[in-house]
Amino acid sequence: KEKIGNQVDGGQRGLRPPCFFKLPECLLERPYLPIDLNRNRMALAARPYQIVVWGATGFTGKLVCEHISRDYAGKIKWAMAGRDRQKLEKVRQELCTINPDVKDVPLLVADAKNAAEVGNMLQQTKVVLSVAGPFAKIGNEVVAQAVEQGTHYCDITGEVTWVKRNMEKYHATAAAKGVKIVHCCGYDSIPSDIGALMMADYAEKQLGKKVAKVYTLAGTGKGGFSGGTVASGMNMMETEPQEMSKVARDQYYLASYHNKQLGNDKPAPFWPTKLQEPGEWAGPFIMEGCNARVVQLSNALLSPQGPYGRDFRYTEMMAGGEGWGGFIKASLISGIMAVGGLALSTSLGMALFKKLVPNPGEGPSLELQRTGFWSHKIVGVTEEPNGQQGTVFTGECGDKRDPGYWSTSRMVLESALCLALDDEAIKQSGKCRDGGVLTPASAMGLVLMERLKAAGLKFTVHGPAK
Repeated sequence: KEKIGNQVDGGQRGLRPPCFFKLPECLLERPYLPIDLNRNRMALAARPYQIVVWGATGFTGKLVCEHISRDYAGKIKWAMAGRDRQKLEKVRQELCTINPDVKDVPLLVADAKNAAEVGNMLQQTKVVLSVAGPFAKIGNEVVAQAVEQGTHYCDITGEVTWVKRNMEKYHATAAAKGVKIVHCCGYDSIPSDIGALMMADYAEKQLGKKVAKVYTLAGTGKGGFSGGTVASGMNMMETEPQEMSKVARDQYYLASYHNKQLGNDKPAPFWPTKLQEPGEWAGPFIMEGCNARVVQLSNALLSPQGPYGRDFRYTEMMAGGEGWGGFIKASLISGIMAVGGLALSTSLGMALFKKLVPNPGEGPSLELQRTGFWSHKIVGVTEEPNGQQGTVFTGECGDKRDPGYWSTSRMVLESALCLALDDEAIKQSGKCRDGGVLTPASAMGLVLMERLKAAGLKFTVHGPAK
């Protein structure tokens, strides 16, 4: 047998029989040799920890550990990990005010760029929950070693260019080994990805149709900035401007890796737009560039058996409202986005922005986290023959806490718990991929949605519009 490629960032390409031509990497999703996934599950179950929180001393990492200390301590086997033992000990001591039993939680120390240290850490856990960014700078070895060690992985990145590189490097090998690498498990992009899957599932089960379109309209909300998130965004804009322009133009930026027959979907417009089926005005939404690409990746990963239509289209914008008031609000949103984008395209604007936002490791106050909230209206349209108008139905998702940090930390934790504890339920659903570089919807499906609902988040379908 012949190995394809060289070792890249600590990971190995898959294996294939020798032949006279090389197949594209995207066609090597399924192993040529049978993989005993049950044996893999048994090996993971024997590891000392179910979850390791990597980046536990950062702003979001602390929030994840707080959630565990409050709601799951004594119910799961977990450890805190980072590069500085003293900082880990300090965080653990602070968590004891929430739950004194946390004093015995193990601490693991590793250098993010040291393959041996990261590999040793990941050998000890079934799932690694990564909240240490910017991911494109310091997350490469963690993903590489997760694939190498057979450890499931989830994170909160919104760095779609980095996600695509990881697909190209690791998808085939992770799929062959039954390892799930799940990016974008925070506010970007679980509400969009799981919300779209929820609507598609409703159309299939309740209306007997595939879904042709899904609209997500971000409504009113309240939250704060984190220095880590800002640093990740700045890193993409500064180091990959040309690649970011490709992301902005291509709705299938991630889905195209799988060489699926692509449809005619387009990115949401940057100007005020009257959306047909929702029947209201909308303006551009800053997270659309990540979220819409993830939703179409789920479509590619789950098709053709999945609930999405033949030319499934996804639109994500900020809700403006109906009538002249809606038009004015949508216009203001568009204007603010245009001015902000223009300012950030200059070195002076970028420098001023960096001074105004928090530093890495900083974030919104506890009061703002607890009084924050977010709500998304979701509109679905069924696929009909001969171009007939589909049935329009509505839903919503949201949370009564800050989206970027309180909700994000809970969403990524529930994702990790889903990978660690619910693998049998995921398998029984028969609608998720066994391994690869995946999305929340394709890795965990509606099993994750039920977990999120149990944790207090809202995911609801109201039914056909009246």
